Amino acid sequence: METDYYIWIISIFMDLFHMKIVYRNNDRYAIKKLLIDIGQIDLERECWNRKLHKPHRINLFFLESNELRTSLKYKYPQKGIATIMDVSQYDLPECGWIRYKIDY
Repeated sequence: METDYYIWIISIFMDLFHMKIVYRNNDRYAIKKLLIDIGQIDLERECWNRKLHKPHRINLFFLESNELRTSLKYKYPQKGIATIMDVSQYDLPECGWIRYKIDY
């Protein structure tokens, strides 16, 4: 019985150290409003600075927030997920955030 308890405690600590909790928002209306606030010139400049192609599909954008900052990210079909820019200084949506545990 005590062995099962210790195994359970160890598994909890392993989960805490290998997982990171983030909040994601993929509300298209909120992202469209945010993209309008950012502007086409700033978005293109950030993509060029990070050597990324300009995103075209609104449904592949999402916001990701952790304890430090909120980022605008895009899911490229071949490259995977890439961070485009930090959007902490912009007006962000209050609802629609979903909690995720991701590996790091």
